[in-house]
Amino acid sequence: MALYAGQVAGGHRGAGGKKPVVKFAVWLASSALMLVLASPSLAQTTVPAEATAQSVSFSIPAQPLAGAIKAFIRTTGWQVGYPAALVGNLQSRPVSGRLAPQAALQAMLAGTGIAVRITGPQTVTLVDAKAAAAAEGGDTTVLDTISVAGGNRGVSLGTSSLSDTGTTTISGGQIVARSAGNDANDILRNLPNVQYQNDIDDDAGVSDQDLIDLRPREVSISGARVYENNFILEGMPINTVTGTADSDDDTDVEDSLTPADVNRVYGLHSQSIYVPTDFLESTTVIDSNASARYGNFQGGVVSYKMQEAAKDRWKGNASTDFSTSRWTGYHVGTENGLNPNGVVEPEYIKRRSSVSLSGPVTDNISILGQYSTQSAVTSKDKDYRYTEKRRVTEESKNDFYRGQVKADTDFGDFTLEGVYTHYDQIWENARWRNMQINQAARGLNSKLEHNYEFADFSLGGVTLSNVKLDSKLTYGQSSTINDVNGNVARAFTQSAVKSRAVYWNATSLSDWCRTDPTQTIATLCYDGANGDRELGQEQISWSQDVTGDIWQGSFRLGAEYTYTDAYRRRPEDVTYYTSYTTIAGITSFSEYTCNTADECNSEMFAKSKSIYKAFDIHAHLNQFDTYAELEQTWDWFNVRAGVRATYDDYMQNLNVAPRVVTNITPWEDFTISLGANRYHSAQSLAFAIRDGVPRPENFSRTATSTGVVSDFAAGRSTGYFLNSASDLKTPYTDELSLGISGIEPLFDGQWRLRFLDRRSKDQYASEKTGSNYVLTNDAHGAYQSVTAEYSKELDVTAVSGLDQLLLNASVTWSRREVSNNSYYEDSLEDEYIYYHGQSYTKSGFNVVTGNMDIPLRFQAGLSSSWFDDTLKLDVNANYNVGYTGAKYTDENIVIDGRSHEIYEDFDFDPLLTVDLSASYQIYKKDEAGLTLNVRVDNVFDETGNATASATRPWLVGRTVWVGAKATF
Repeated sequence: MALYAGQVAGGHRGAGGKKPVVKFAVWLASSALMLVLASPSLAQTTVPAEATAQSVSFSIPAQPLAGAIKAFIRTTGWQVGYPAALVGNLQSRPVSGRLAPQAALQAMLAGTGIAVRITGPQTVTLVDAKAAAAAEGGDTTVLDTISVAGGNRGVSLGTSSLSDTGTTTISGGQIVARSAGNDANDILRNLPNVQYQNDIDDDAGVSDQDLIDLRPREVSISGARVYENNFILEGMPINTVTGTADSDDDTDVEDSLTPADVNRVYGLHSQSIYVPTDFLESTTVIDSNASARYGNFQGGVVSYKMQEAAKDRWKGNASTDFSTSRWTGYHVGTENGLNPNGVVEPEYIKRRSSVSLSGPVTDNISILGQYSTQSAVTSKDKDYRYTEKRRVTEESKNDFYRGQVKADTDFGDFTLEGVYTHYDQIWENARWRNMQINQAARGLNSKLEHNYEFADFSLGGVTLSNVKLDSKLTYGQSSTINDVNGNVARAFTQSAVKSRAVYWNATSLSDWCRTDPTQTIATLCYDGANGDRELGQEQISWSQDVTGDIWQGSFRLGAEYTYTDAYRRRPEDVTYYTSYTTIAGITSFSEYTCNTADECNSEMFAKSKSIYKAFDIHAHLNQFDTYAELEQTWDWFNVRAGVRATYDDYMQNLNVAPRVVTNITPWEDFTISLGANRYHSAQSLAFAIRDGVPRPENFSRTATSTGVVSDFAAGRSTGYFLNSASDLKTPYTDELSLGISGIEPLFDGQWRLRFLDRRSKDQYASEKTGSNYVLTNDAHGAYQSVTAEYSKELDVTAVSGLDQLLLNASVTWSRREVSNNSYYEDSLEDEYIYYHGQSYTKSGFNVVTGNMDIPLRFQAGLSSSWFDDTLKLDVNANYNVGYTGAKYTDENIVIDGRSHEIYEDFDFDPLLTVDLSASYQIYKKDEAGLTLNVRVDNVFDETGNATASATRPWLVGRTVWVGAKATF
């Protein structure tokens, strides 16, 4: 049941000549050749063995050596063994910038008299340098008992910097346990300050499009909207700045006699690249106390780290998995538990596969190529009135390509990298004859990066060491395309009814349309489609980032220039013939006389039409960012102070965002942190490209008493939609955080307790002026949370066969309050809600309460490895405590001439969900192996508090994936 080539491979009609994969390969090959030709010394340069290790970004200030080793472990995930007496009261040297882990460890130990012994790929033992030399000379040395500290390859709290109290890194088995399907964003589920659930949804039943939707999950971080996060892939921003919501409340395509909104671009997403889990090494989430190096967000920062090109040998892997509706738990989710329309359980098949190949081509150049694909297919019944086909097949496909070239030279380290997303999702309206939309997405991001390390030097008498310069040129383009199979739509009249009985049928439609015998009203048959739409962006940026050690800590300076060209277009006019007049019941003449071929025949003519004019709106933005940050440690006191300044020529606002975090460590392994930060939005162009979209032009006509049809006459001119933010302030969020963290003495586990308070100010709001909405800065919001987290590698020596057991757990209480007029995407015909004596727009109310905001949540995860890594078991559980929220009462009230749905307080039940994944290696020889895997999401088949409607009654519970992976 593969995707139809005609549907998917055809793509967008304006997408250009070569296939995306060919264009991507040509771009990558030519860029790599340019890099090699520009540096003739590349092939002759020899790199020491230790430099072939993958580099890691370090920021470990000078401190007691025991603490520095723990920071090294948190940063790298390496295991470090050493006699407890060896480190004593020794002090470490500061380490910052990108280094190979072994080099960083040796730099940190410089002058301590401690030597490093490599005992495995990511394991080392620290020994006394003199004792080690004596042992090599033949003397016998008795070493003290060695304690081994290991990196938690599940969930790690914080980084080597004490100020990163809002940072969490997920790796290893927890990536597998948390990611449903192949979506990297699913890893974020159930993290503190990450929300994705919606308990008040009363139409949560799964649709055909839900089943095949392979786009990443949208999440809210720290109370912000889903499009206000900063997603980063391998140092490249992958965010869409063109907006993910349009001027209506209809967010998804659905089968309806009303055509899909002709002005809306369906399938919008906050990310330009859809990241799969296949090649992930780790995911870092920053929900508070973000460094000044990060900007353009009001929510959080998510940074994906993928596998790097191998430098030691050629290696690769291939995997395949699939899931089917036969293994899915379906439940009728209507309020009364009934399925009155007899809707059958939806069927689907999902498949995914990936391949990766990497290795060195010379002593100092290595390359990597990766490909991941996922597809889904489902089907549904066509409306009875259409006779040409009875079933509709819908498919989706998500392809991800990645290439990387790394070169270590005498002039520094170069990285050339590109990623590409090619996504298609077909929808066909079952209630129209042939309306079909391919909700396509294309995204390309690339970078040329240069890392250079300077020798230590003095500037104005101040010594600077470990100074590193990171220069980066990035290019990206992305688009969301609604590739529609026509630009003329018609609402024909097939039958006429009198006294609940059909007395006339159209003969001109009989080859494809028939009258539904169960209907007691006139049958309309809908034909055609309503035109292509596209929204996208092109970005190029140049940035430089300087880090190093100074005084009692480190510094960071950086600047970035970004040019963005955003656009929104409809390439051709769209015509919708909205109503037809028939000859039914007319006795004065037998047929119409058509003086025009414009939708007129002997038995009916179009009496009204709307024309939606073509448009192509562009908005350009030049943005300049600069930041400075200094982190210093004096014995028990640490402070990181920074500032970020941003200016762009669209908003023309100079935005200054101070960032400060202070840390007090009164005793070892116990730290008190206090942070105050500001973050600015980066969504201004979303409004610019929606400003000036033409409103429809309406026409009408009639027939004379003798049946002569007149020409169309134009109605009143309706002008344009207005939506500009250029004269407004930039929305921002102020944050205060308080936390305590450390290593607990009983089991030596990481723990963290935090309070977060955010206040959103100058947020965009919409006020109605005449027939237009005018943007203002009158909206506001607030978010508070209390989180407690724990992470620990447990002692497994007493359990036979158990190699490693990692535990992580958290509890989160959160509350969000947002003004009720805070979305620019409210439409002129919005639905309204009445709650606690106040009127809300529906979209505004979804933010006020219940929108991905569960007040109290518990989470726990376990990752285990057995029998020399032959068997791996990972489990993740989430428990939502019951709470009182708001829900629709199925009653309405009219206020100020507008109908309002009445919402009242409702007690929501607690919910426990458990996800399980397991893998078993059935073959292993040298570097080759074959592993079988299974994943079960929602093991206990729970459906939660959301309910379904009679038209979409089925809620999805348990799902199962099975597959295999080969390595070589």
